[in-house]
Amino acid sequence: MADAAPRPAHPLDRTTLGLAALLATCAAFTTWDQWAIWSTKDDYTFGYLVPVFAAYVLWDRWPELRALLTGERGFVSAPSRPWLVRLAGIVAFATLLAFALGAVGRIIYGTGAAATTLMAGGLTGLSLATAFLSARGPRDVEPSAEARWRLTGLVVFPAAVWLISGPFLYLVDNRIKLALLTNVTEIVSGFLRASDQAIRVSGNTIVFANGDAVGVADACSGIRSLSACVFAGAFLGALFLEGGPIGRLLRGGALLALSAGTALLLNIGRNTFLAFHALRHGSKSLELDLQGVAPGQPGFSGLGTVHDLAGNVAMGLALIVLIALVPALNRLGRAPRPTPPA
Repeated sequence: MADAAPRPAHPLDRTTLGLAALLATCAAFTTWDQWAIWSTKDDYTFGYLVPVFAAYVLWDRWPELRALLTGERGFVSAPSRPWLVRLAGIVAFATLLAFALGAVGRIIYGTGAAATTLMAGGLTGLSLATAFLSARGPRDVEPSAEARWRLTGLVVFPAAVWLISGPFLYLVDNRIKLALLTNVTEIVSGFLRASDQAIRVSGNTIVFANGDAVGVADACSGIRSLSACVFAGAFLGALFLEGGPIGRLLRGGALLALSAGTALLLNIGRNTFLAFHALRHGSKSLELDLQGVAPGQPGFSGLGTVHDLAGNVAMGLALIVLIALVPALNRLGRAPRPTPPA
């Protein structure tokens, strides 16, 4: 239950300001490290939005963050257990050490999954642990457990989003991409066989009866849509999902899972459309517009080639689905509103 009594504004103490400066420095260093991924891989250019969106979420939540950091807002609940506070302190030091090791490795050995994972994980853990420790109680009393957890919950997205734009991308690129390519190829070829088309599969290439072929290249694996949808789902969840800390956490996890599923399903639909289009009009038609006009020629459509148009439509549909999922998830677990008397 929130303490509704108005309290005078208090400035942030030096410890809080020092921790904020430390986290900002770590975030800047993490941005520098992950920039190498975003700038060299076309599938991951969404990463440039990560520091901007993280800063925006902090700005959007600043009034509530400030109130919890200065003790202007209190809650009627017991303080956190001493062992939990000590554990948060241990986590803060351990994750700071992990970040430092990753930063040293990055400077000495250059880019790599280990350094990026240590830095992103260290920044995430340090942000969450210091948020838990930085809550203040009203009138300098011990902060309540609810205040600590609420403050921690407010920084989950700005802290954890670096895991999506860094280590997650290495995981996707090194472990998931090949499996996605294989599975997409098998599913699309299955749809073609179900429509009585005589085809054969050679690696990630589908060969038609007339000898023409269409390949499921890296760009068609769904990596870009998967990574972008997970990031978009995390951002939408941070801004628009409702409920208490536990409810928001559960809804956020569900939204991330549904975001990944949406990306994969729409990518299968996209590749199936491209395969059937290539079967009817030839594989070279994918690099022409819907009217068969080549890029740079008079009359070329502003919608782009068939290949690009299919990808853009899939991404647009994914965004629509994600936006529609937010109010649907907000309704889960809530009692229906009573019908007003006639």
